[in-house]
Amino acid sequence: MDKTANPYNTLAEGNDSIYYIEFPTGSRYRGRQLSIKSPGYNTVTISLEDLKPKQAVTLLAVDPNSMVDAGCYRGHRNRGLEELKKMNYNEARIQFEVATECSDVDTIENNENLALVDSIIYYRNKAELLFNMHNYREAANLYKKVLMYNSYDSYANDRQAECMLKYVDECSMMMEQAQYYDSEKQYQQALPLYRQIVENDCPSRLLAQQQINRIELLLNQRKNHSRVFTYEYTKDTPIGFSYGKYNMHKVGGFFGMSVNKNVFDMMRNDCTVGDMPEVNVNFGWTIKIASPVWVFFGPGATVKCYYGDYKPIGLKDKIYPNKDGFPNDPDNKLVVGSDQKEGSVYTNNDTKANAAWAISPVAGIAVKYSYFALRLTYQYRFAMDTNLKDFIGQQAFSVGVGVSF
Repeated sequence: MDKTANPYNTLAEGNDSIYYIEFPTGSRYRGRQLSIKSPGYNTVTISLEDLKPKQAVTLLAVDPNSMVDAGCYRGHRNRGLEELKKMNYNEARIQFEVATECSDVDTIENNENLALVDSIIYYRNKAELLFNMHNYREAANLYKKVLMYNSYDSYANDRQAECMLKYVDECSMMMEQAQYYDSEKQYQQALPLYRQIVENDCPSRLLAQQQINRIELLLNQRKNHSRVFTYEYTKDTPIGFSYGKYNMHKVGGFFGMSVNKNVFDMMRNDCTVGDMPEVNVNFGWTIKIASPVWVFFGPGATVKCYYGDYKPIGLKDKIYPNKDGFPNDPDNKLVVGSDQKEGSVYTNNDTKANAAWAISPVAGIAVKYSYFALRLTYQYRFAMDTNLKDFIGQQAFSVGVGVSF
């Protein structure tokens, strides 16, 4: 019925041999009979006609006369192995010790059996101790070793399963508690829990290690006062700030912004001819030179607005505003509008907002000591319209004072 019936795996447990055999199933295999043969013994035939897919069938083939006329050593050895299967380890050891006194003793085999039972007793007792100490991970590993020595130990099998459940539950509870402390920014309480998760080799150990790295970086930055916040003063934009990280060992970053009060007037639509709202934005990188000095640099942008149309048709010279209004038109009347005829005029009631902008890279130095920080910044401006370079300015300096934390 079957082409072959060769075991695909064979294991040895003590004096027993375990053979694993696979068979195809289905209606065409009804009536299958399995014959077990061994030289010097009767053949035993077992019916496997009702074998289902993925069904496991365990058969135990033993010599019923193994205790009869077996001799001193073999008799005590066989009784010891039977007690081993029944998990009576102390009784099994007694049988192996008695076998030592037999005249026909196989010393090498008997010593191996004694070492086997001693190992099982040792690992079992140690596993029980760790289980009672709630060290479920190590206990599970030791119960697993017991099963490697004696796969018939149902107690060790149940204990191992129980340990794994308790171990997973314990890991989940530690992770939830650590994440709670973390979310509440109680890092000194969260850190030991994350470390314990890693030490216990929990399923979430990778995430825990990532959180450890993040918290240690944050605490190190606090210790070194790596974060700096400063008030930044620039002549035309006196309302400004900068925030950045000035790390001890690696590159940091910063962001800065400054405006003048006309920006807020512009937001309320209260600006008139002569008002010049201005906004500066910059960002970049910070690098330590030698404590307590850092350098920083990066790109930026400047936008400066003006009111009125300062590129009228019919005038050769472009007119730009100043604080007194139009320098070339005291009556506040200008020739305007690409959509109007040359020579038409309008009053300041018809003004509109225009914007000039520039690319404004920055560079500077920062000094921080303890909780105090000082920044000096140089800004160069590349006006996108060269006719507006004087209006927007070609460079600017700013001074920043603040705190490091």
